[in-house]
Amino acid sequence: MKKLSAFFITVLFVLVGCSLKQGAQLTDQSGTPSVFCKVVQQPHPLLMGTWECSFLRYKKDDNYFKYTLVKHADKYALYQQRTWRSGRKKKMDWVAWTINGATIYGEPRKYGVRIFVEGNDVYYTIRGLDNPVKMTRVDG
Repeated sequence: MKKLSAFFITVLFVLVGCSLKQGAQLTDQSGTPSVFCKVVQQPHPLLMGTWECSFLRYKKDDNYFKYTLVKHADKYALYQQRTWRSGRKKKMDWVAWTINGATIYGEPRKYGVRIFVEGNDVYYTIRGLDNPVKMTRVDG
């Protein structure tokens, strides 16, 4: 009985640890945008929809970023989902970022967030990241 209990406790700890590590699987997206992007120039069509990426920042900090860019009536709205500090910090919200054609700039600019199209790919960068990260389109 003790061995069985120890086994279940071990499995429970492993599952909880995995769920914390996989904190990037954020899905709490509100249906109606609460804020809208400032549009300098219409977004490049490739930026529309949902994109995600994972990356290592400061050589030890696992990060995850996912966004969805939608057109709502005659405005554009961007929903971001982000984890950092290896999943211990999470943020999910509609953001009023700036769209300028093939580039989206995060606000405030001091964080250096930029999403951009290069060729047929979408990239993400943020302060403290050595090189932009190629994003992957999320279907659905």
